[in-house]
Parts: sequence; structure tokens; C-alpha cells
Amino acid sequence: MGTFTLRFTLVAAFTGITLLVSLVIGLATATLVGDFMRDEFRLRMSDLVAVAATQINVQAHHRLQTPKDQDSPDYRALRDHLREIRDHGTHIRFIYTTRLRQDGQVVFVVDAEEKPEDFSALGDVYADVSPELRVALSAPRGTAKAFVTQRFYTDDWGTWMSAYAPLYLPDGRLDAVLVLDMSADRILQQERQYQYTLWGACALLALLMMPLAYWMAHRIRRPLSRLEGDMRKVRQFDLESTPPIHSRVIEINRMVEQLESMRSGLRSFQKYVPAELVRRLVARGVDAELGGTQQEMTFFMSDVEGFTTLSERLAPDELVHHLGEYLTAVSGRLLSAGATVDQYIGDAVLAFWNAPEPAADHPQRACDAALAVQEAVAQLNLAWEAQGRRVAFRTRIGINTGEAIVGNIGSNDRMSYTVIGDEVNLVSRLEATNKFYGTSILLSEHTQQRVRAQFVTRLVDQLVAYGKSRPIRVYELLGRQGAVAPEPLAVVADYETAFAHYQQRDFGTAMALLERHPDDPPSRVLLSRCRRYLDHPPLAEWDGSFLFTSK
Repeated sequence: MGTFTLRFTLVAAFTGITLLVSLVIGLATATLVGDFMRDEFRLRMSDLVAVAATQINVQAHHRLQTPKDQDSPDYRALRDHLREIRDHGTHIRFIYTTRLRQDGQVVFVVDAEEKPEDFSALGDVYADVSPELRVALSAPRGTAKAFVTQRFYTDDWGTWMSAYAPLYLPDGRLDAVLVLDMSADRILQQERQYQYTLWGACALLALLMMPLAYWMAHRIRRPLSRLEGDMRKVRQFDLESTPPIHSRVIEINRMVEQLESMRSGLRSFQKYVPAELVRRLVARGVDAELGGTQQEMTFFMSDVEGFTTLSERLAPDELVHHLGEYLTAVSGRLLSAGATVDQYIGDAVLAFWNAPEPAADHPQRACDAALAVQEAVAQLNLAWEAQGRRVAFRTRIGINTGEAIVGNIGSNDRMSYTVIGDEVNLVSRLEATNKFYGTSILLSEHTQQRVRAQFVTRLVDQLVAYGKSRPIRVYELLGRQGAVAPEPLAVVADYETAFAHYQQRDFGTAMALLERHPDDPPSRVLLSRCRRYLDHPPLAEWDGSFLFTSK
């Protein structure tokens, strides 16, 4: 079946109901008026025939028995008198008398008609006798009641209504019945004119009601249209508040209240799950199901340095307040970069890119987000200092690119959209490794290879992470290309040259380069290692990797 707009439906319904009510009222009125007009017509005929019957010389009429009596003075006198009654009456077409013969047939006696083709001679049989005429012909002695046909009838001469009045002799015997035939054409025409006027009024009323229906439909549709727009936004998981919707229709106001309640609930729900994930589920109209897929993603892990010490120093409400501000700043930068924020693990944040929405540049996005997070935390520390708070957070970040399983993990009753896999574990190791080297952002080799054209990085070390067997190279993220000052670039150049000598067991040359930058934490770490290796050289099979023995 076809669908229609609310405006069209309301206008059509309102107009249809108006037209239907008008038709019902019109039909009922037409029926009542028609019945009233016919009853009045019958009453008028009844009075007319009864009065006319009193003016008939019944004794003279009784003497008219055979066809030859048609030439008698009595016949002519009665005929002329009937014509006079007809001509002075209103809309009387035929007036005549009838008699019931001994053989049971009804015959004409006196007919006032002038037209030969319509004239009935004395003694002609009345073929089409109405029930009312038979009642009148068999009326008991002394009955003065006139009889009128109950409804119009049609014959060869037209449509009629007839009235009958018994004619009694002085001794009370019934001699004949006076008949008046009045044409129904005029009353039927009046009925039709009334019906035409009534139907026209109904149609005009329906037409006049259409602008009102349109106005009412617009008044109802306007808040519903806005409500539909708000629901469409909710479907897209756009949960920002909109101007309030007001309506005089109670049900619409209740729908608005329910929608606002749902929007408020979803806003709260959005804080627990990735918004993009819910947006996709709502758009697809499907339930979440257990399952996952393996695909390449970039993972981000951040942590606050020395958070345990801070938690011991601050009161619980202060700690929660500061942590809330911090996580809000971090999450805001991640979400702005298109990340899916997976988990808050105390002060730690786990996020990833390229799921559920694909992002071809996910390594670059993660690096931009990491730099933005460090800047936001620095601004937050300055704001706290200006407010007299003796609190400062230093954030350590690890970034890794690789394949992992992403999807709905958990049970049928409760699940989380999250990532699992060895590459996710590695990003946690990278974040923790910052503490050892005194760095802020460490990248895996896989990530660095994808972003080295856009970002300045420094090779920090080749290490074997705790619990791993294969060595990986880790890099420090310093900033975007063209945005890093010359001094850090000089440090990077010396450090990477020193690291190359270090891997070639030329520890003395490496130490000479590293000693130029005593304020650089990674240089101090590698310098210390070179001194140790200079006194205690590594094994012959050493490949330049450093083995971590703890997380």
C-alpha cells in the first residue's frame, strides 16, 4: 500500500469526516423533510377530498347507473361540478367517481376529464385499483374518513398520489367513492431541489473546511515534524539538546518527554561505550552479537606517572575530581582524532583506530592524538597551578600498529566492544617503557615506518620486551615535521649516530657523542649502558638488543 504524508492524511481524514458527517446529516434531513412534505401533502389531499365529497349530490349520482345515463342532466351537472372543484383546487389533475358493481368490478361513474384520450366513460372498468380505493369502496356504513395512498405510484399517465372519500346516500348506504389524483411531479421536484441544495451545501461545507483542516494539520504536523527530526538525530546518535517542542496535543507532549528521556539515557549510555559503535548499531537496526574480526589497527595506551603516590597524597574526592578533569581532556583529544576509546583502567586509557569505522591514516591519527594529549595535559597543569592546586600530571604514552581481534567480547548477557591480541599487550609494554628511558611517547617500529614522513622520531633502542622473544625497535615521537626546534634535532642526530656505534660495539665513540647531552634522559640511559658494556662487554652473540626482565 502507498504511504502518505501526515499533512495529507490529516487533511484527507478531516475533510472526509466532515463530508461523511455532512452526508449523514443531509441524508437524514432529506429523509425527514421528504417524509414531512409527503405527510403534509397527504393531509392536504385528505382535507380536500373530504370537503369536495360534501359538495356532491349523492342522490343525483345514484341515478347514474347505465352508460346511457351519461347524457342525462344529472351526469352533466355532476361533471361540471367536479370540473369546478378541480379548477378551483391546487394541482388537481383528475377528479372522478367510482362505484363497486355487484360483480365485484370497480367502474367509472362521472369523469371530469375533457381530453378524449384521458376520458373514462360511465361504466368503464377501473383496471388498476389501489388498496386504499378498495378500502374506501368497502368502508362500513357511516364512515366519514377520507383515504389517501401511502406512497406515490406511477402509471401510464405519470406519478401520482390519490385521495378517496366515500359518497353516502341519505339512508347511509355507500353509493360511490370520489377520487382526486394529484400529480407528484411538483413535490418530487421540490424534494430534488431541496436535495440538490443540501448536497451542494455539504460539498461547500467540505470545501470550506479544507483550509481549516489544513491549518489544523499544520499545527499538529509542525511539532511532529520537529519530533521526527529529533528522532532522526537520535538514530544518528546525535544527542545534543534541541529547542523545546510545544504542542497543545497532550500525546505529542508525552512523546517529546519520552524522547528527551531516551536522549538523556543515551547520553549517559554513550559515556560507557564507544559512540561510533552505538551509532552504527542504531543505524543498522540490529542487536549486538558476540564475535570479532582480525584486522590492522593502531593502539594507544596512556598512563599517569607516579599516580600511586598522588593517590596516597590526595584526599579521595580531590583525586576523583583531578582524575575526571584529566580523563576528560585526554578523551576529548582522542575522540577529536577519531579514536574509539576502549577502556579506562584507573588512570590509564586504552584507545584504538580503524574500528569500527575504517581510517586509512590510523597511525598518523594516533600520533597527532598523542601530541594533542600531551599539550592538553600541559595546559591542564598550568590551569591547576594558577588555581593554587599543588598537583601536576605527567602522561606517558605508547603507540603500536598491528593486527588484533576487535569485536564484541564477553557473554551473551554482557559484552564489551574491545580489542585483544599480542599487539595490544605490546602497546602496554611500550607505555611502561617510557619510565625506563624518561620519554613521553614511544612508538613501535611498525608505527614509525608508517609515520616517519610526517613526524620527527628518534630511534631509542632495540629491545626485547618482557615476556617476548623477538627484538623490536622503539622510537620516541617528538613532533610533526617542521614543528621541532633545531636543538632537539641536534640531540636526535647525535643520539642515533651514537646508537649505531653502540650496536657495532664501539662504546667509546658512542659515549663521546652521548656525553654532549647530559640533560637528555635517553642519552643518559644509553651512556650508562655503554660504560657498563665497556667494562663488561656483552656476549659474542649479542645482536645489539637490550633485554627487559620486568614489565
